[in-house]
This record gives sequence, C-alpha cells and structure tokens, in this order.
Amino acid sequence: MKSLLFMAALFVAAPAFAKEPKTLYWEELLPEGEMERLNELYASQPSAAFGHSPYDDMMSAMPMQIGTFNVVEELEGEFVRIPGFVLQFEYSASGEISEFLLVPYFGACIHVPPPPPNQLVYVKTEKPANLGQQWNAIWAIGILRTQKHLNELGDAAYTLELQRWEKYDG
Repeated sequence: MKSLLFMAALFVAAPAFAKEPKTLYWEELLPEGEMERLNELYASQPSAAFGHSPYDDMMSAMPMQIGTFNVVEELEGEFVRIPGFVLQFEYSASGEISEFLLVPYFGACIHVPPPPPNQLVYVKTEKPANLGQQWNAIWAIGILRTQKHLNELGDAAYTLELQRWEKYDG
C-alpha cells in the first residue's frame, strides 16, 4: 500500500520536476506598443541620451538611461531561460558572483546609455556561481519576477531568481 501511495505521489509531482524552462527572448520582455514608445523617447532626446560629445570623457558624462519600467505582467513567476551577457556588480578572486545584470548585447551599460529598464534583468542567486569569463554569453535559467531593481549601472524592470545557467550555444 505504501509503495502504491509513493508511486501515485511521484506521478503527480513528476511534471513539476520535469518542467522545462520557457525560452524567452528580449523582445518578449516588451509589452505591446512599447517599441513605439521607446522610438518616440529616443527620437525626442537624441543628444541628451549620449552625453555632450562622443570624444568627451565618458566617465564624467554618464549616459542617461531612457525607457520605462513597463513589463509583461503575464511573465511574473514564469520558469524561463533567457540569453544574455553578464555585467557583474562586484569581482571576487574566486570568480563567484551572487548578483549581476543580464544585458541583451555585448558592451551594454559600459560607456553608452544603458538599455531601457525593461531590457535589463537583475539576476540574483542564493548560492554564488562562477559563470566563466566575463562577457561570455549565457542562458540564465530561473524564476522571472516583474520586480524592479535600481542600480547606478542601469535600472532593471525584471528580476530573475537564478537556479542554474548554461553556456550560450547560439
């Protein structure tokens, strides 16, 4: 009888353990009509977004982040995997990190205006992870939250509770 109950419990719980993450791409983080809003914002402030001159000291003219915190509410709590590049907040000798920004393209947030908040994902993990060389592309896998995170490198409209990561294979 006990083995029958155990088998029944395993059968019911199996789908939760076997669930594959939903593959998510950056454009899917934008709510309907958001691309048009972003285009309008960038068109209305082109010079302010990029500082006073490309030849000036970019560190003294920190570029302004443009965009909104508008999110796709249906993504709240979804188990996802999303590709991106790691922008670490801190560096340790061991290379392990417990929080970082996942950005959609190489070099985002470094001496250029950060992507819009709804195109940045703040990633946190309970157990520090070694993600390999900085600026390698990864798949970040975990639970996505529509929770904002404010940071001087770039504000993020989403938070990902990292469960694991994989090397991006293209």
